[in-house]
Amino acid sequence: MKKLLVTIKLEMEIPEDWELVEHPDEIQALKIADDSYMYMSFLPMLSKQFKQGSEWSSECSDEFSDEVLDMVTDEDVMMKLELS
Repeated sequence: MKKLLVTIKLEMEIPEDWELVEHPDEIQALKIADDSYMYMSFLPMLSKQFKQGSEWSSECSDEFSDEVLDMVTDEDVMMKLELS
């Protein structure tokens, strides 16, 4: 089996009332409106074609989604708020 390393850097502009919180499971999450929480993670995108203008979607079977998630051996998500 091969190992794939994926590095994702994402910058978002978020509403002022969202705040970064530490979850009891020692992960970071965003406290968003209506006392809901959002965790950021990767989302596999799939396509039936591989050419310019191809349509990409996160829709797949539950079995395939579970198979991909089972392949993840480690995940490290770090979120940081920068105040302007």
